[in-house]
Amino acid sequence: MKVDEKVAKRNRPQVIIMAVAFPLLAAFGVYSLVFLAERDSLLDTTNRGEFVDPPLLARELALGDGSGMPVDGSGTWWVWLVTGGCAASCERSLQEMGNLQERLYRHGDRIRQALVMPPEAEPLPPPGRYPQVLRFTSDGEKALDGGIYLVDPAGNVVLRYPADSPAQPILEDLARLLELPEDE
Repeated sequence: MKVDEKVAKRNRPQVIIMAVAFPLLAAFGVYSLVFLAERDSLLDTTNRGEFVDPPLLARELALGDGSGMPVDGSGTWWVWLVTGGCAASCERSLQEMGNLQERLYRHGDRIRQALVMPPEAEPLPPPGRYPQVLRFTSDGEKALDGGIYLVDPAGNVVLRYPADSPAQPILEDLARLLELPEDE
């Protein structure tokens, strides 16, 4: 029995270390599997459009309305169709944009739409054809590539979609953004 007691005393520190280390290692493993995996999923974006990078303010684009008055793009949510000319694909995009306000239901009155083109661009669709879409010209040093853009009420150009993008991804992003409290 004396030998067993000697072995037990000699192994006591190892037993204590294992009794403390195993629960700590198990807790760290659970933490790694749950929290770090969740954190990584939180960092993934859910938006369907791509972020405009580098950030851009609408007022930097030198936009004007048909009468030459400057437009700063702030005050409301905007959906801009930016194109160099309005051919068949532009017509399709304008039709898709026209459905957005109806499909946003109670938030439809919080967005405005515009067609942004260089001043010399032709042909323009007839003004009465898409009455909900304002017409802006862009002749500043900074210009946007062709596509569909979301602009927030502060005038930040936020998201970009391809010009031929269907309305559904834009609708999903807009619905999510419009659900945010207005002071954020």
